[in-house]
Amino acid sequence: MKGIILDGKGEGKKFISIYEYKKQFIEKLHIKPYLGTLNVRVDEKIINDLKRMDGIILNGFSKNGVEYGEVLCFPAEVKKEKCFLLSPQKSEYKNILEIVAEENLRKKYGMRSGENLKINFLPFIKKCRKLKLYAMPYIGENTSEITIFYDSPFKAGRRDLCYFNGRIGENQYKKTIAEREVASIIFERNEKGSYKKLLEFIEENNYLAMSPARKIKYSVLKEWCIEVKTTQN
Repeated sequence: MKGIILDGKGEGKKFISIYEYKKQFIEKLHIKPYLGTLNVRVDEKIINDLKRMDGIILNGFSKNGVEYGEVLCFPAEVKKEKCFLLSPQKSEYKNILEIVAEENLRKKYGMRSGENLKINFLPFIKKCRKLKLYAMPYIGENTSEITIFYDSPFKAGRRDLCYFNGRIGENQYKKTIAEREVASIIFERNEKGSYKKLLEFIEENNYLAMSPARKIKYSVLKEWCIEVKTTQN
């Protein structure tokens, strides 16, 4: 994926300096970020594609009467330097991504505004969202099991049993969908190379693949997903 480097307005430094976000950078992304971001202009469709995916989520919060939004993070590589693409929920820009890393990338590599920048996505583990819902039992085959279509990324035809959470009334049940972990890699063109990189990531981390690989197509980007069992779940 390519983008164009832009001048920043100093907003990234303020954002990263906020304790609640900074703590999550350390705990969830395992980096101590440089206090500033590299702004990159990309196709608006790419921003929309990323918003449809489940990245690594930095939770929003309230502080001093101000509501701070959720931020989606996607691990990537710029000039062989690991970084994260940020897509803030409340961003007013429709075609700008912010890149955060442990060093000042612009200074380290002499980057200039207006230059093209190549960005490669890296594989990562994401948690599918846990959902709670009310459901009616399916009795067409004389069974009271509840079946549902599993949430992202398995929207296309997969059915999965959800946890029983208690009966709330006549023929009504409260159910919770099992939380799953998914190994994912995003790509634009290099389908085979990205698939190979994802398999290597799973093997290197001793994860156990729990489902076949699925390729999900968005408007511009694509994504390989494999449900996995890690040592933590």
